[in-house]
Formats: sequence, C-alpha cells, structure tokens
Amino acid sequence: MIRILVFFCGLFTLSGLSAQEMNDFGFTTWTDIPVKSDGLLLRDPWAGGLNNVQFGKFDVNSDGIPDLIIFDRHGDRILPFVYNSSGFSPGFDYAPEFRRYFPPLSQWFQTADYNNDGFMDFFTYTPGGIMVYRNRGTALPSFDKAVDPYLTSLQGDIFTNLLVTYVDYPAIEDLDGDGDLDILTFWGLGSFVENHRNMSQELYGNSDSLVYHKVSNCWGRFAESNESNVIVFDTCVDFTFRKLSGEPKHTGSTFLLKDLTGDGLSDLVLGDVGFSDVVALRNGGTEMDAAMVEQLPAWPAADPVDLWSFPLVQKIDLYNDGTEQLLVSPFDPSLVKSQGSESVWLYSDCKNVTNLNDCGLLTRSFLQDGMIDMGLGAYPVFGDVNGDGLTDLLVGNYGLYDTCIVNEYGQLKCDYTGRLHLYLNDGTPESPSFFLADDDFGRFSQQGLLGVYPALDDLDGDGDLDMLTGNSLGDLWLSVNEAGPGSLPAFADPVRNYQDVGVEGYSTPAFTDIDNDGLKDLVLGSLSGKLSYFHNDGIPGNPVYNRVSDFFGEVNVTDQSVSYTGYSVPCLFRMTGGDLRLLAGSESGWLRFYSGITNIPGKPFNEDEDRFMYIFEGVRTAPAWADLNNDGYPELAVGNYSGGITLFRGTVPGPAEIDSPQSEQGKIRIFPNPSSGVIKVVPEGREEWQLNVYSVSGTLLKSNPVYGSIDNMIAIEEPYTGVIIVEARKSDHPWIVIREKVIIIR
Repeated sequence: MIRILVFFCGLFTLSGLSAQEMNDFGFTTWTDIPVKSDGLLLRDPWAGGLNNVQFGKFDVNSDGIPDLIIFDRHGDRILPFVYNSSGFSPGFDYAPEFRRYFPPLSQWFQTADYNNDGFMDFFTYTPGGIMVYRNRGTALPSFDKAVDPYLTSLQGDIFTNLLVTYVDYPAIEDLDGDGDLDILTFWGLGSFVENHRNMSQELYGNSDSLVYHKVSNCWGRFAESNESNVIVFDTCVDFTFRKLSGEPKHTGSTFLLKDLTGDGLSDLVLGDVGFSDVVALRNGGTEMDAAMVEQLPAWPAADPVDLWSFPLVQKIDLYNDGTEQLLVSPFDPSLVKSQGSESVWLYSDCKNVTNLNDCGLLTRSFLQDGMIDMGLGAYPVFGDVNGDGLTDLLVGNYGLYDTCIVNEYGQLKCDYTGRLHLYLNDGTPESPSFFLADDDFGRFSQQGLLGVYPALDDLDGDGDLDMLTGNSLGDLWLSVNEAGPGSLPAFADPVRNYQDVGVEGYSTPAFTDIDNDGLKDLVLGSLSGKLSYFHNDGIPGNPVYNRVSDFFGEVNVTDQSVSYTGYSVPCLFRMTGGDLRLLAGSESGWLRFYSGITNIPGKPFNEDEDRFMYIFEGVRTAPAWADLNNDGYPELAVGNYSGGITLFRGTVPGPAEIDSPQSEQGKIRIFPNPSSGVIKVVPEGREEWQLNVYSVSGTLLKSNPVYGSIDNMIAIEEPYTGVIIVEARKSDHPWIVIREKVIIIR
C-alpha cells in the first residue's frame, strides 16, 4: 500500500487558515534584525558567513543591473547578492529569497553567456567534467540543462568528456576572438594545459552550440611540476621531480587569464593546491598562439596574494562601471584549510594605477566584514546572559584562523583557535537588536580548544548563569560565574573534564529537564552523530550527572552518503502544551526534528522530519531556538561551517495541505500522485507560476514556468524513482509558495 504524503513548507506561509489542519511551525528568513560590531552596523549580518568562495555576475532580480552570485564550497551554498547603486550606502545586499531559483552547483562554478543571448549561463562541476545550465531568460531565474550528462570534446576521433577535476578551476573564455567560449584546463594528470576550442561559429555561424574540439595538448608551451608550482618554459615534454616524502601531491590548479603587462595579450595566473601564493606568467606569444615565457615576481607587486590554501583569482566588474577588480579566495575543498573570516581578498582595478602589475589590496574580508562570521563554524545559543530580560546571542565556533605551515613532510597544516563571541541584545522585547560585546567570552582562546560550544544554566544556585563548554576533545569545561545576578558574567578560570561527562569528540551540550523532576539534565551531541543523555541525580545548586545512554532516543544524524561522522547538535525545547521536542543539526546540514522525547531507556524518538522545513544552510549546522520578538512564535537561528548564522522569523504556521483557500489564485492541482513519471500541474486563474522539482536530497531536477488554466505536463526523466518535491511559486504579488510530495513509480 502506498501512502501519499502532502505537506506545506513553512518557510513562506499564509495566514487566516484556522479552519485547516496546520503545521506546527512557520518560518521566513529574517535579515533585518540589526547587529553592530565595533559600533558599526553590519550590512548583512545574517547572510551566513563565507569560507572558500567563487563569484559570478548575474542579474538576480531582473532589473537590468548585474548582481552577484557567490558559491561557497564549504556546504555548496549559493548566495545571491543584489547590487544597490543608489542610497546612502551603495553596495551588495543579501537576497536569500532568490536562492531556490538557481541550479545545483558542485565544487566550482562560472557564469558566462555562452550563446550570446544576453543572459548569463552557469558552468559547474559534474562527475566526469563540466555541466552547463542554460539561462532561459525568465523574470525569475530558471534554467535548462544544455548538456547531459556532461560537456564533451572531440579528442582524436571520438567525442569524450571534457575532463575538469573537482580540484581544478578552468578558464572559460573566447580565446580565438570568434565570439564563442573556449576552455583551458590542465591535462587530467597535470603538467600541461589543454585547449578545447568551441567550433560553434565555425560550424553554424553562431554561438548557440557547445561543440568542442581539443586543438592543443600544450597551450602556452610550458609545463608545471606534478608535485609543486615550479614552471618550466618552452617545453611540451613531460618532466619529473624528485618525489617528496610524506603526503603525495595531486592535481589541482586554478586559472585566471588577464593582460598583466599592457601588451594586449592574455597572461596567465595560476593557483595551486598546497600553496598560498600564485604564479603569474607573461605571454610572449601571439593572440592566436600563446607562449608563456617569463614568471613575474610576487604578484600583485604591492600586496602579493598570500592566502591559504590554493588561491583562486577572479576578475570581475563588481560595480558595473567598466573597471575590473580582482577577488581572491581559497579553492581548497578541505574544511580545515581556509583563512575563515578573512578569506575573501579584494584588489582594485589594475588599470587605474601607473604600474599595471601593481593592483592594490582593498580588504581581506570583502562582504565578510558585513556579516557575523566566526571563521570556521558557528554554533549559536540564545539566553539572557546579563539578566536584563532580553534574549542575548552567544556564538561558539570550530576556530578562527591562526597559522598555516608546510611541515617537513610537505604536508599543509593549519592551526585554529576556538572562541566564543557574545552579542548582547540592546533592543526591546518586541524589537531585538544585537551588538558584539565580547569577542573572547570566557577567554577560551587561551585554552587552545577547537569546536567550542556553550551551554548556559545556573549550576550552583546563586542566581546567575554559569557555563559548560563542549569542544573537539569531547569533554566539558566548567566556567563558574562570580558576578552575581543581573550583571554581565565574570567567570573564574574554566575547569576541564567537568564530572567526567563527555563523548568521543565534539561535545555539544544542552540543558533540559527530560523527566520533569524539576532538575536540568544534560544531552550531548557528538562527532558520531548520536546523542548522549546524562540524568541529574543531584539537588538544586548541586547537580550530579550520571550517564544513562550513549544512543539517546536512537538518534543518529549521520548521513553515510556524505561521511561516516555526524556532528550532532541538539536543540531541545517545549511546545505550548509542554511537550518536549528535539531539533538536531548535522554534518550533512539537514536539520532533523523529533517528537516523543522520553527518558525510557531504549525507546526511540519519533523522527517527524529528516529535513526540517527543507531548511538547508550549509554543512555542520547548529540550530538555536527562542522567541526574540515576544509574538508567541519561536525564531530559529542556524549556524553553519562557513562561520555565519541564518535567522528565521517565526510566523503563523501554514496549512498542511496544498490547496489554499485564501483566494482562487492560490489554488493549484498536481496529479496524478503516485505518478509513472509524468505529472500535470494546473494552477487556477491566469497567473504565471515558477515550478521547481527537487529530489529529496535537494537536487534540482526540473525548473519550468507554468501557466494558469491549462494542463502543464512535467516529465521526470528515468531512472529517477521515489519521492520528489514539487514546488510552485507565484511569479507576482501576492507571493505564494506551495510544495507537495509526489511519488514516482515506474
């Protein structure tokens, strides 16, 4: 028997629906809660942080002005920023409402208008090479696959995949000046650069096609060592260097083509895995026959790139004024090889200075300095820290960047220091506002810990909040507050290994009264993805925690398709009627929601949602829960590994069925369900809707506009079977978003 599931996702909700069955929660992104740091208002405090990112120009809101798309490898996060050129402070503003409209990206991406239709298309990694998404040019962004399963190139006598590995960033540009886009990438085993020429103009007289021929195995007539970034000129013969002991080197290079010397020829800037600098090569050939002949000194000369690890340099006209800036960020996929909160370097336009090679460094934290950005990881916790009746925000992290070195074995090792940041609320009960009051709360930077995660409670019964802090070692550190009630905490030196309570690694403590005996118990998340439960057998002011279970509620948030670790982060709260609920963060990034919380040993909790509200904010997520504006609906903060926080405002819960009675224009029918692979989508009225079809893992399968009062046929290609999420968004006011699960059976 097949059970058909229908649901409404509460990220965007409708009000006035009390006659229907309701979801428990409703949430919408909340970006306008002010946050100050050093007395300055942050522009986009809730954008979620940036680590190892790439940039592309794209008109996000269809106003004719190119905006900015950012892709963070740490969590495959897509962040649209809209450019506002007018007003008191022109610049970029985070626009999360557009995220859903973009295709799935993996490892790397570039925007480029390959077919010269005036709309930027997307190039991105796919296993085996390159995926291309064609921009359909609709008011809300929508895309079709231009190739499937990947881009091919004529190599010898056959068309085969145009290989770009996940650790290489190709150059996608018009190299021969014919109006279509060619591709440079390193040979699969490194050393030499392949030139794949687009033959669309030659074959068809236009740029509509992506027909590639490999025309050179040694573009630029140079070779790069397989084991370092050493360059050998005037050679197309392989060479080897003495193999370093220890960790083997591997392919991994980034390309930037740019005229560095003012001679009209495209020179080359290479970034390489395991290095913090870039190699700038002068082109001494011709426009049609490049030849790298010289390595320029440290580049740019005034402020050379020195960014761990594996820098990617991109040229981009940020401000749509015809000048070209440079953006540099790490390309390393490793989660522990990033400079965290200072990992996006912005250089001025090289053409604006006398020395064309002398670009000026403007900032090491482009856009990051306008966000809450804790470096690597952000673990938010809410609580009234100073006793003024307002809910404050305490944030832990994996660590802030300290140093990176290459050890004697040729291995890159980066060191980080965990810290707690305290943001005090200086707003009102109905209108919160935060400011950074302490960037080393509890002085944990002196302990050399990683993965610091705080929990607050009055442990000694003196009326103020003490603190337990989890960390990568798995134990807990006790910080006793000696300030007294109603004051900012003054902690004694932290004492480690509190009551021998701990887990195997990355302890994330949460206080809650599991068994309703009036005493706060402890629940710890861990590296394993499971939860450990410690019952409080003490008395008020003198807790005694005893281990009950290391598989509490049989919760395990580990997604083995992602990794063998889970990094569980528990957030426990009570519903209006007093029932306890659990929301758990995970390494995969999905939040899991549980009911039926009980202290009965061996009894599993009810996993109500393994992808809570389909909220995804990156990897290693950490949820926190509080009513910040005193409206009776809880707010949700989600920290992620990019060091930032996304805030969601609680709203009236949405309906639990797809057919909204708010207006005739709000109705839509999706059938049949189950389906053999073809579904009909019929909106009532005459409005246009944007339809997106997702797999349960969040991969975009289809994106099409659909129109009212006609049968819109949507085909889900084989071999996909199982549950899909059909999302319909009304394209104009009043904004309506509805989602339905449909089962595909073939």
